[in-house]
Amino acid sequence: MGGAAGPLSGLHVVDLSTYVAGPSATAVLAQLGADVVRVDPLGGATDTRRLPLAPDGSSLYWSGLNQGKRSIEVDLRSEAGRDVVRTLLAVPGPGHGILVSNAVGQGWLAHEALLAHRPDLIQVHIAGRRDGRPAVDYTVNCEVGLPWLTGPVDSQLPVNHVLPAWDLLTGLHTALAVVAAVRERDSSGSGRIIELALADVAAVTMGQLGFVADVAVNGSARLRDGNYLYGSFGCDFATTDGRRVMVVALTERHWQHLVDLTGTREVVGALEGALHTDFGNEEARYRNRDVLSALLAPWFAARTHAEVVVALEQGQVLWGDYRTLEELVNAPDSPVRSGDLFAETEHPTGASFPVARSALRSRGWGERTPTVPVLGADTDDVLRDWLDLDDSKLAELHAAGALGSS
Repeated sequence: MGGAAGPLSGLHVVDLSTYVAGPSATAVLAQLGADVVRVDPLGGATDTRRLPLAPDGSSLYWSGLNQGKRSIEVDLRSEAGRDVVRTLLAVPGPGHGILVSNAVGQGWLAHEALLAHRPDLIQVHIAGRRDGRPAVDYTVNCEVGLPWLTGPVDSQLPVNHVLPAWDLLTGLHTALAVVAAVRERDSSGSGRIIELALADVAAVTMGQLGFVADVAVNGSARLRDGNYLYGSFGCDFATTDGRRVMVVALTERHWQHLVDLTGTREVVGALEGALHTDFGNEEARYRNRDVLSALLAPWFAARTHAEVVVALEQGQVLWGDYRTLEELVNAPDSPVRSGDLFAETEHPTGASFPVARSALRSRGWGERTPTVPVLGADTDDVLRDWLDLDDSKLAELHAAGALGSS
């Protein structure tokens, strides 16, 4: 049986989404105990072959975004295969009848059509844009202005980010929408269609972070600022052995600790007097970031990375280390290798790698052992569990080509 101890145990979610937003949402639900069934067409959707790949050719990207779920293959082009999905959605009970999808142009998945099978269906549909036009994270991000703020100060070109932030935020909105709709249905008995557009999530977030209001109120464009932290003091510094650390002084206390650590209190005080300002003020630190970083840089440049790390820790300074991806995965003190956030998991195809548990921690919620799916491997088990199908009915569906090989 799918699912495990957790606050969402008892929920059964059909995941007909692809790429990042939908799968990341249902991965969160699965980590919290929901029985999530990822439905793929025969042979797998396009994201089942997306880079990076394991040596056997399976997608590590697909495995990561679908961990903790069960995978089934269904012929979504045939009525027999579509009937399998409809029947999964029609299973009675308060924990069933939940669908997450991002399908475009699939009339059989229209909410009105599915209500005939489950009148209280909860369906979250993710779109690129509200008007139905397609969009992905990177086509949305370029439209909200951030690539003109990212990258070196002297760059004349937009710089794209590498994190699909809008996809991931949309995924969290989707997971919250499912939980909210289930709560509503438990109270009222009514289902709901919830529509969510990637572009809307980006625009709303830009408003919440003050980017929109800044332009509307001040009429001035925010400048590209390299690795500086906008609005406060944050800067990267090089050590004598070529490493770099990021140091942030968000509060006056942070700033005073940094000044004490670097032994610059006297010269900082003289600079405050000359400029008639107080660097205990966050805005003052930001406006004078260039001179302050130049003042502090020699302290870092005169010390090795190891010496700097010890001093920053002892000095209670807010800081972070610049690490490569390889260091993130392999460094003994990284979150991947220390603690219990990741568990080494063997993929059924033979690969072994660290798989993340939920970032949420609360006593009594249970701790799921991370698992990675294999495309279609759970087809028969899910149909037995959810629909109580016997071997003869499963054989009939396989013979009709409605199911993939389990």
